[in-house]
Amino acid sequence: MKKSLRCTDCGAILEAKEVSQEFVREGVRVCISGIPALVCPNCGDVSFAPGVAQKVVEAANSLFEVALQKRLGKLVVSVSKASAKLIGSGKK
Repeated sequence: MKKSLRCTDCGAILEAKEVSQEFVREGVRVCISGIPALVCPNCGDVSFAPGVAQKVVEAANSLFEVALQKRLGKLVVSVSKASAKLIGSGKK
């Protein structure tokens, strides 16, 4: 039997859900959805498994970088081309 986790704020049993997180930087809005989380149905507190929050922040930063490059009119290289260049040069 799975042990139910309780909210550290109000003590209610947390529910596994997918949440969305919105970030705004320099007038650019990024929304990431489908993030696995534990949500308190009573007070709304949201908890993430270890490492999930860091991965969400990294993903948002990557999206902001792409948006900024587009805003500045710079060419955006696809991931596959960038990976091929790294593999060809021996860098990892």
